[in-house]
Amino acid sequence: MNLKIPKRVRNHVNPLSILHKNKIQKFPEKKPVIIDIGSYRGEFVEKWNQKFPGKYNFIVFEIRVKFFEYLKEKFKEQKNIQVFDGDAAKSLKEMILDLRKDGIFVEKIFINFPDPWFKKKHHKRRLLKKDFLDELMDVLDEKTEIIFQTDQKKLFIETREIIHDHKDFFGKRFFQPIKGIRTYWENMKIKEGDKIYRLKIWFKPENKKIHHKIIDWIKR
Repeated sequence: MNLKIPKRVRNHVNPLSILHKNKIQKFPEKKPVIIDIGSYRGEFVEKWNQKFPGKYNFIVFEIRVKFFEYLKEKFKEQKNIQVFDGDAAKSLKEMILDLRKDGIFVEKIFINFPDPWFKKKHHKRRLLKKDFLDELMDVLDEKTEIIFQTDQKKLFIETREIIHDHKDFFGKRFFQPIKGIRTYWENMKIKEGDKIYRLKIWFKPENKKIHHKIIDWIKR
């Protein structure tokens, strides 16, 4: 496939300005799901799909319209990959619920190299914050991993503090890319000599009260 990678794309898109939600469609096969938020050029999902052929379904989010359109075209023949635009936070909870009703497990949620939104007044635009975790804790399986990766040390420290302060989640730093798979952006930053900061985040297994309540509701 000879696709042209979009150029002159606006890097910063305020997710709070995007109001629509996305609805997931049923996958042809019931396989574990990997969610990639901020997929950029799509090489990350492409590498996972090639390394583990037939093993996973994928949900891809890209907030920048031109890259969303590029990814839609790139993966249009891949029935195990669904591509969505807009703000992932507005759709993710309902998507996970729909997947669980269909008996599908979300194995990993990747948040790779998000916009750091450094100004304090813009922190509310970040994806990985308390409100986002509060939304997910009602539907997230305790075995699901949220994988956060960034080349911005300040963002990593502030994110780790959010996880540390949240009573329903815990995080653990790790140092090598999972399954050896790197994003395009990560490879570029490593070539520039930058350090990569990584964090695995889980729903605390001891906090099962709400979790089991949701499970019971799904089984009705």
